[in-house]
Amino acid sequence: MPVLLCAIVLAILASPALAAAAPLSIKVAGNHFVNGEGQTIRLLGVDRTSSEYGCVDGFGYDDGHFDDADAAAIASWNANAVRVPLNEDCWLGINGQPNSDQGASPLLTAAGYRQEIESYVADLNAHGIYAILDLHWTAPAGQVALEQQPMPDFDHSPAFWTSVATAFKGDPGVVFDAFNEPYDPTDPRSGDDANPNDTISWNCWESGTSNGPSGGSPCFTSAYDEDGNATTRYRVAGMQTLVDAIRATGATQPVMVGGLNFANDLSQWADHAPDDPLDQEAASFHNYMGQACDNAGCWNSEVAPIAANVPVVTGEFAEDDFENATCADRARNSFDEEYMDWADQHGVSYLAWAWIVPTAEEIASEGCSAFYLIDDYGYTPASPNGTALRSHLLSLPVGGVALAPAPATPTPPSGAGGGGGPKRQPSISLTAFHARVERGGAAVAFELRSSANCQGVLSGLTEKRFATRKSGSRRRKRVPLGSASFKLLAGKQKTIVLVLPAPARSLLKAKGSLPARFTLSLTGPSGHAVGHRTATLTEP
Repeated sequence: MPVLLCAIVLAILASPALAAAAPLSIKVAGNHFVNGEGQTIRLLGVDRTSSEYGCVDGFGYDDGHFDDADAAAIASWNANAVRVPLNEDCWLGINGQPNSDQGASPLLTAAGYRQEIESYVADLNAHGIYAILDLHWTAPAGQVALEQQPMPDFDHSPAFWTSVATAFKGDPGVVFDAFNEPYDPTDPRSGDDANPNDTISWNCWESGTSNGPSGGSPCFTSAYDEDGNATTRYRVAGMQTLVDAIRATGATQPVMVGGLNFANDLSQWADHAPDDPLDQEAASFHNYMGQACDNAGCWNSEVAPIAANVPVVTGEFAEDDFENATCADRARNSFDEEYMDWADQHGVSYLAWAWIVPTAEEIASEGCSAFYLIDDYGYTPASPNGTALRSHLLSLPVGGVALAPAPATPTPPSGAGGGGGPKRQPSISLTAFHARVERGGAAVAFELRSSANCQGVLSGLTEKRFATRKSGSRRRKRVPLGSASFKLLAGKQKTIVLVLPAPARSLLKAKGSLPARFTLSLTGPSGHAVGHRTATLTEP
């Protein structure tokens, strides 16, 4: 930071919240971002959820705290970036949105929604914070945007970006995130769609056509309602279409593009990344425990090679809330710190999900997936995710200025959890795992066998996210499948019965089958290990 000319000014700018000395701006230079002073920076901060759902739930444009005090609190954590999720319908004023069904007063309007977002972006910028505008919830044709769809829709998404980019093209402190979490609903990691015509290939992801840039037939897939039921097939808009829409407005800011499997898969990103004529493109990566790429082996093999060529922004990450009383696996983990350490070493940006104050009911219902950073609107850091993030950010240079490259460290073996610290070397493991739904659909029987005497906890979540309505908000989450404790003798197979909670039983009955992810926490005389298994539950 350049020497300031006045001691009074120095005193005013002493806090991280107001440390930017040059007008806020950001651009891509090679594989990193630079600020208005030409310094290499990373985007480090939080996801500011609620603007994607408040306007369609009808209680407000957001949670009511998109203001200067909120921006100042975020800046006080030494954050320099906030990702703002947007709703396609509310911004464009289509399909009867925004609505005021829950008594919002004055009545919500599209013009008011836009003004709310523009004012909050100005507040963020005033505190030295870059705003990442994210197309989060969409829906084709006349369907209301109430949840995450597999891909942007050709009906509205290009028009959304034409409008948003036009509104913000004069703000050099803004970054665009083309689409929240693309996914292929026929991929067992992401969905349970058995129709091969709904497949989203990397070609479809790139161009919206079956042969990628070479053209071919347009790609179509299924849209889903808030309960995860397929509604209608729609033509998708590829990432290239969205980048083109942004650039056609004259906007020059960086554009983030997320990979498949809810932005957790970057395996073919380099081969299919859309062409940006301005070379202002970054890869977006989302990282949660239990996803395919949640470990240092994958980060090194998939994420690091991308980061060597373009900036990588972790648009969302969080560790399981092991402190939550309803989390089945209460074993302490250090996923947040391990990932932030790894990202620091590799020049990768990261923003944690989510800056929001959930209700006690929401926290209880979401179990291990209760991802929140603050306990109240006095902005008390919430443990574990909020305290981990705040402590780590405050240990870094002000303004996201990049750290000097760290010495190379040995690559952990694939499957080792995280980087930047001692790796767990479990000496106990499962040697058999089979699941079947018992008659009546009320429970799941597991056949387990381990390599050593141990005791453990088995818990499950649906692979796919489903929307729930809690205290006036609608959020998509993986549905808990319950938990069960057990003891195993080395080499002896044992049947463990997991009783499904009522919501999971109802969902299984309605769907017929549910791809599921199970977490097994094993403890024996020689140590502790946590592993994941997948299985499809089918109603008998």
